[in-house]
Amino acid sequence: MDPAPTSGALAPSPVLSRRRNHRTVDRVAQILELVAREHDGLGLTEIAHRVGAPISSIQGLVNGLAAVGYLSEQGRRFVLGPAPYVLNLLAGRPPVRVVRHDDLETLHGMTGCTVLLGVMVGRDVIYIDYATDSPRHAYATETRIHRPLIRTATGRVLLANLDKRELYAYLNGLDTEEQGYVDGFLQELTAIRTDDLATTQGHMNPDVWAVATPVREEGRVVAAVGLAATPGEMDGRQNQLGQILRTQIRSLSHRTLHP
Repeated sequence: MDPAPTSGALAPSPVLSRRRNHRTVDRVAQILELVAREHDGLGLTEIAHRVGAPISSIQGLVNGLAAVGYLSEQGRRFVLGPAPYVLNLLAGRPPVRVVRHDDLETLHGMTGCTVLLGVMVGRDVIYIDYATDSPRHAYATETRIHRPLIRTATGRVLLANLDKRELYAYLNGLDTEEQGYVDGFLQELTAIRTDDLATTQGHMNPDVWAVATPVREEGRVVAAVGLAATPGEMDGRQNQLGQILRTQIRSLSHRTLHP
């Protein structure tokens, strides 16, 4: 398990810096995500307010995104356009193909835990499907809340399967609060890779423990599935639950990915 976070933990390598963000790309991504979250869309003034930028600097980006189909204007409000869906069609696959919703429901029935399917988006993990009786976990999943990779079991599994350069760049880019988790993660890194299991005990929320395993498609890690429960529900069972989870997810690898 990770020890309690310590302030000022050193990143593993001062040489490898994090991959640099591009201000314009960041702003475009922010606009698209904001609009995607609003069923009725957003007006230009609302977008500028939420982005924290003057309308004059946002208008060109919004108009440009609308011109190429990433946004659509409906009654002076902008909604997500067809272009993002077309990209997914061109790619010919959803983010995760081997794990289906009924697999998560099966795991939920077997373990009694919340089951979460997470993917890495930038420097965070986002849950794209779940099976749970917990309104809190349902809310976190359905609203696509970003969670720090280093503080979630699903995120740690995804981090452990990055190549060294990407991993070190991520760790070097963590803010002061999250740097406190680096030493514990690095101590567990070899075991996570060997066992295909990562655990957390209250790293994100003191009332939540979790265990996660990677999802592989054609040899590549594309997602992670995690089990989450209260400390009382998981204490003494975390390793056993991890083995059940790993066995179930590995058993799905026989599925054909191409129709």
